[in-house]
Amino acid sequence: MRHPEEVLRIFHRTDEEVLQQSDLKLASFLENKNLFIERFPQFADPFAGDWATVTATARSIPPDYVSVSNQSGETEALMNLMENGRNLYQTLILYTQLAFPGNVAMLRIMGHSQYDSARTNQLKLPVLLKTAYTQATLAENKQALMAQGMKEAEIESLLTMAESIINQQIIQQKAKKGRTLDANKRITALNLVWSKMALVCQCAKLLFQNDAIHYNLFLLSDSPAPTIPEPTPALLNKAN
Repeated sequence: MRHPEEVLRIFHRTDEEVLQQSDLKLASFLENKNLFIERFPQFADPFAGDWATVTATARSIPPDYVSVSNQSGETEALMNLMENGRNLYQTLILYTQLAFPGNVAMLRIMGHSQYDSARTNQLKLPVLLKTAYTQATLAENKQALMAQGMKEAEIESLLTMAESIINQQIIQQKAKKGRTLDANKRITALNLVWSKMALVCQCAKLLFQNDAIHYNLFLLSDSPAPTIPEPTPALLNKAN
């Protein structure tokens, strides 16, 4: 099965420049609409309205920095939960050491040997917390831990923290995918804007080949319009 192709820009300007150019070119087009339609019937209504609509649609899609900001916020929230999860787990290990001094097997049961590999892994840490919760809530273990001062709410938080990390990780991944979807929507919309604008500008080169002022209005590049040569006697004779 083929993977969907990546949506690529068909232009080399910034998104903001494309939208600005679209506004300017559309305004110039509307001022010369009848001239365009006379030479190129495809520019009759609803072409101008469609052009305005696709430009407005492209402008309505949030820029990438909005998606990045949202993604960063969700990542920061996940990192905070991970930090809280680590602190909670270290609390459990401290009380385990107090309740079962010198008992290496109990530390192993609580998953202490897995902590280093799981502490910064958003997939492994919730598993470690859930495993620790299962062991910590066994009647004899729970009683021993609470006898040393660990609160029942802290024990229960092992499970709720694990679930919170899992849920936030899902939200973060959705934010990442959402950024990709928004980017594809934005690029697709801007490509449509560029296509309409480029078509008009291409046709304008023929329409205004003898009118440097209007020719310049429909240039898409920053290069100056070509100079219209003065007719020479040889060309005039040839024409005659």
